[in-house]
Amino acid sequence: MHRISAMTRAAQQIQDRYDALMFAKTAASARKTAHALIEAVLGDEARRLSFQEALRECCRKMRPSADPREQQRFENEFIELAIWPGKSNTIAA
Repeated sequence: MHRISAMTRAAQQIQDRYDALMFAKTAASARKTAHALIEAVLGDEARRLSFQEALRECCRKMRPSADPREQQRFENEFIELAIWPGKSNTIAA
């Protein structure tokens, strides 16, 4: 029971950080939130990776795809979100 609640708490923390990243209003807050999300998803593994590679690995774990082109698109969008929030919304508008 205790292990399940710890897993649920970790999953909720990841979801909260992902949501915060999705709605970040500045590049600085997006980067800060992205670092927290990377740490939550990758743990100690995050320290050995560059920021961009850690974002890619985080995306692979959170949103895997069997299609390599689609996976590449997901990763690129995830990196864009962490570096330049709002760009996708501006382009879509």
